[in-house]
Amino acid sequence: MIPLPSSASVTTQLLKKHGLRNTAVRGVHALDPGNCRFVGRAVTLRYLPLREDMADAQSLSNPQALMHRVMERVKPGDALVIDAMGTIDSGILGEMLVTRLHVLGVAGIVCDGAMRDLSEIRNQGMPMLLKGGAPPPSFVNLMLVDLDIPIACGGVTVCPGDSVVADEDGVAICPACFSGTVLPDAVEQDRVERYIRQRVAAGEGLVGLYPMNETVVAAYRDWAAAGEPAIRRG
Repeated sequence: MIPLPSSASVTTQLLKKHGLRNTAVRGVHALDPGNCRFVGRAVTLRYLPLREDMADAQSLSNPQALMHRVMERVKPGDALVIDAMGTIDSGILGEMLVTRLHVLGVAGIVCDGAMRDLSEIRNQGMPMLLKGGAPPPSFVNLMLVDLDIPIACGGVTVCPGDSVVADEDGVAICPACFSGTVLPDAVEQDRVERYIRQRVAAGEGLVGLYPMNETVVAAYRDWAAAGEPAIRRG
């Protein structure tokens, strides 16, 4: 199984290698910290304030409602990223829609707004990072207007197909054009830091170890080639 990169290492790699600073979605937290880690391809949704003359088009009883197209669009491994304008007084999705997305293989959901039915969603197992919970349905205040366009989520621009990397720290957005190198480099950074952390926990100081000098780099390569054996205090 290919290890998942951490959101922290993804943001570091994007800064060091490509100069990108605004890559971490702000203001969201994990619904279930024990089940929030995922990597997926961004499918983007954009909501606007409700206009009553357009409300009927939002109803799921309307076969042409955009949410039905969302369900036809998503594929296994996708990550739904929702621009809810930071609104927290209505729930964008509830248990029925999230259950359908889970069955369709969606890797996870990121929303800079609120959701409803949080207990049911948590028990169902969909990884989700969001701003909060709200009992009213979305159509009380908002309407879904766009699918698969560039959006702003938590202050970060997200384009369709970008890589979404989520864990307990939060959510990192990696542009699709950089994903092929940034994600593997982030996995490697995570492995390096596991090695250094073990040596520090075993009693070593940081000089020459963090960052690694040439001697430590050679020792790290031997450790990785040996399958990452445990390092204990000598």
